[in-house]
Amino acid sequence: KMPLNLLKKKKKGKQISVKISTLDADLNFSVDSFSKANYVFDLVCHTIGLRETWYFGLAYTGKNGSLVWLKLDKRIIDQNVPRSSENGSVELKFFAKFYPEVLDVELIQEVTRHLFYLQLQQLVLSEKLTCTPEAAILLASYAVQAKFGDYDEEIHKPGFLANEVLLPQQVIDQYQSVTGQMWEAQITPWYAGHHGLTRDEAELEYLKIVQEFEMSGVEYFKIKDGNGLDLWLGIDAKSISMYPFSDKLHHTKSYQWSQLADMSYCGNKFVIKQTQKLASDLVFLVDDPEVNKVILDLCRGNHELFMQRRSVDSMEIQQMKEQAREEKARKQLERTRLEKEKNLRLMLQNEKKEIEEKLLQFQEEHRSTGEALRRSEETADLLEKAKVAEEEALLLRAKLGKSDQELQSLKLEIVQLKDVNHQLSQKLHKYEQYVQQLNEQGQARTAEMSHIREELYATQSALNEANMKLNLNLYLKPFLATTLGIDKLSVFINGQSLYYCIVNPDMQQLSQEIEKERVEYHVKSRNIEQQLFNLRSEIEVLKVDE
Repeated sequence: KMPLNLLKKKKKGKQISVKISTLDADLNFSVDSFSKANYVFDLVCHTIGLRETWYFGLAYTGKNGSLVWLKLDKRIIDQNVPRSSENGSVELKFFAKFYPEVLDVELIQEVTRHLFYLQLQQLVLSEKLTCTPEAAILLASYAVQAKFGDYDEEIHKPGFLANEVLLPQQVIDQYQSVTGQMWEAQITPWYAGHHGLTRDEAELEYLKIVQEFEMSGVEYFKIKDGNGLDLWLGIDAKSISMYPFSDKLHHTKSYQWSQLADMSYCGNKFVIKQTQKLASDLVFLVDDPEVNKVILDLCRGNHELFMQRRSVDSMEIQQMKEQAREEKARKQLERTRLEKEKNLRLMLQNEKKEIEEKLLQFQEEHRSTGEALRRSEETADLLEKAKVAEEEALLLRAKLGKSDQELQSLKLEIVQLKDVNHQLSQKLHKYEQYVQQLNEQGQARTAEMSHIREELYATQSALNEANMKLNLNLYLKPFLATTLGIDKLSVFINGQSLYYCIVNPDMQQLSQEIEKERVEYHVKSRNIEQQLFNLRSEIEVLKVDE
């Protein structure tokens, strides 16, 4: 025999990398190559905090695309698990292998419900679970509530679901004329109606709807009956059922797990024994013997869980339920507290909003008052200016009245001046006629005086000749005086000559009168010319004033 420590060393192999993909996250572990699958399974459950482990299992994708479940009591390397060609790591999936009869009642932990929610959502979107368009829209609304929380129109504006996959492609293809915006418009009102639901509550509502689908929680396998007729074998949490190959919704036969005693297979043949002794065995055939291993594993697991649910809960389950109730109560208290805080915050926000609105209203009133005051001041200034303008207008009116009076006076004076001008023009015309007459008379008298002067000059010349003769004949003076009738003899001395001038008194008087008239005529002419000049000056002044 080999020592125990050597046995352990012999069993210890090299480390291998294991990548576990859940629908919530990817986990990476480095484990011994001889580790059993349950070791990795426990690592995953411990990492994500899962205690309801009996629903789940580890699997990998087989060659035909179906899931191949690992046996947890066997080593990973002994189960033909494919490895990555890049680094030799093992890639496994952590999925729910078994379903409860009533999801919302039997699932205890929130993490368990969340994993079931993700898996069922994937089945709905991949169309492995069929649903009506109405149910799809309702499910989508709960999915949006679980992901985004309460609806807020300030945050969740049109287009916020553009990149979300929420509806099965079959439903979208059924209504090709409906656009993405129109689907969003259908989902959003339902989403807004889920206000207040937490993520766990929204996911639980999702599970409640999905579990009502006929195909929910059922695993289907293609089989043949004893006559070689193709059928569907459906395995779920309550029973095992037979379906027509053309209809997966309506089974032809169904047996609850309590009616079945034992199950076994041999090659392609699968045999189920019933609890009733007289009942015949259920026998069917499969194409691939490996499928019988999967069927047997699912049948035994569901049968075991079915019987456990109908027995007294274990201490572990009782403890988990008690912790779940306490956690639920704690969350309810926390939720109530948060709701109160939220309501208080909303109330404070509303009060703040009211105060801000009142402040804005006060500011607006203050601004309006200031504006009104400014307008009042402007109005007062305008009134003052208007008053001043009115006074100025009154003064202008008074000045205008006075100007009108002065204008009327000026017009009257102009009329009077025109009359005076007319009279002066008439007088001027008369004066001009009179002057013309005087000129004509003056010219006539001038001509007459020239003629008289000529005669006088001729007379004087004759007298001078006579005087010369008298100078020669002084002795003839008495004679001459008597003959000529000369009363007086005048003697003129011119140079060295002595002249005697005999002056006739009538001729002398006539000469004096002529000279007097000539002087008066010149005086009158000058006076008339002065009057004419003054009259013309007055007329010019009047024309300038007009």
